[in-house]
Amino acid sequence: MANAEPPIWERSNGSRTIQWGGSVWILDHSNGRVGLRPADGSGHRFLELGGLAASGRREEGVFTTDALTGFELLHSRVYATFAPKGWHGLTVRAAWGPSRESGGLDLEIQATTSSVGELEKLEIIVGSTWSAGAAESPSVVVEPRDRRSASLSYDGREKAETLRRLTTLPVAGAELAAFAPIETNDGTSRYLEMVHPYDVSRRCVEKAGGKIIAARYALFGFDLEKGVVLRGRLRGVWLGDSDGPEEQRQRFLSEPPPLGVV
Repeated sequence: MANAEPPIWERSNGSRTIQWGGSVWILDHSNGRVGLRPADGSGHRFLELGGLAASGRREEGVFTTDALTGFELLHSRVYATFAPKGWHGLTVRAAWGPSRESGGLDLEIQATTSSVGELEKLEIIVGSTWSAGAAESPSVVVEPRDRRSASLSYDGREKAETLRRLTTLPVAGAELAAFAPIETNDGTSRYLEMVHPYDVSRRCVEKAGGKIIAARYALFGFDLEKGVVLRGRLRGVWLGDSDGPEEQRQRFLSEPPPLGVV
C-alpha cells in the first residue's frame, strides 16, 4: 500500500524476490525479458524490460542470458546490464528497487552506445501485463509524446498486423498532461503505474473486452550516439482505499531525476 514500509530484496532458490503489495514477487529472467512476476504463478508481469526498436526495426526478447554482462544487488536495488547483440554497441542498464516514498517500486533504465550514427530514434520497450491472454486480438491505443513520436509507429518498427489494430491518439495539450497513470482494480487491490512524461515517446495500451490487458512503454525515441546517456524511470504502487492517484503522480513528478543507474 502507499504508506507501507519500503520493500526489501531477498535471495530465494538462486533468484531475487521481494515482498510487495502483500505478495511475493520474483525478478524473473526468461524468454529474453526480465521483470517482476508473482510467485503464486499467475500471469501478471510488471515493469518488464522486453525489447528494442529503432527506425525500420523492432526486436523482442533481446535481453537474453548471452547479452547479460552484469547482475548485482547494490544499495537496495537489483541491477542488470545488457549488451544486446546486433545493436551497434548498445548497453542497457536497468535497476529495480523501492521508491523513495510511498512503498512503490521503481524501474530505472539507462542507455549508452559506443557507435555513431547507427541508432536512430531508439526505443527501449518496457511493459506490464495484467492478463496472460485474451480470446480476441487486443486493440492497441497509442499515446504519443509529441508529433514526432506519433510518427514512429509508422516508420517500419511495428508489424503490419499490429498496425491494423492500432489507433494513435492526439498529442496531449501539455507535456506533463501526457501519459496519465494507469490504475487497475481486481476487486481486492488497486495498482497504479506511471512513467515520467519526458522519458517516454509512446505508450501502447492493449485492450480486450473493454479492459486494459497490457501496457508497453517505448522509452526515449531519440537518436543515441557515443557520449550520450539516456535515462528514464517508471513506478508501480499498490494503493490503499483512501490513496489518491493524482497525489502519487505529483509526488513522482516532483522527485529529482535519477543521477544514473551506475
